[in-house]
Amino acid sequence: MRKLNIFLVIAIFVTFAAHAVAGALKLYDADIQSLPVLAFACLGAVGLHVIVTSVLTIQTLIARKRSGAGYFRDNLMFWARRISGFALLIPLVLHILTFIGNNSSGAFRLNEFGNAQLILQILFVILIAFHVFTNIGPALISLGVRNKKAFAADMIFVISVILLFAAGAFCIYYLRWAAL
Repeated sequence: MRKLNIFLVIAIFVTFAAHAVAGALKLYDADIQSLPVLAFACLGAVGLHVIVTSVLTIQTLIARKRSGAGYFRDNLMFWARRISGFALLIPLVLHILTFIGNNSSGAFRLNEFGNAQLILQILFVILIAFHVFTNIGPALISLGVRNKKAFAADMIFVISVILLFAAGAFCIYYLRWAAL
């Protein structure tokens, strides 16, 4: 099950990166066809990841109960990783609701993008960053990466650039909506 989870993490990373870049370019008003397939593939991988991680967490809780030793304080990073992942589900749903467009006038148009939507999208980016940055070490261990520190720095840099690009796109898009 853990091997399946790491493959899901890789799928999430690839589809998320492509979706974030394509979506940001669209919000920057580039004439790009944002592929809904990327968004749905990422969402499917995230859904499976949530299921697998939930099963693994339940197994951990059962093992903890059987052993009689929880060591909660010693496992705070484990719980931070789990809680941050589940916390991402709320802004994920709100992100989907924000960017579901309508096609009623014949031209694709997104729903209103005001202050609340901007704040929620920036919060979404921050939560993604926290979740990814706290999980990069365990993910690299699962992949068998030996030089974890150097590779983690490279991955964090790439993810940071993608997230900054997306956050900037949300801000530019908000300013364009405010000008309407």
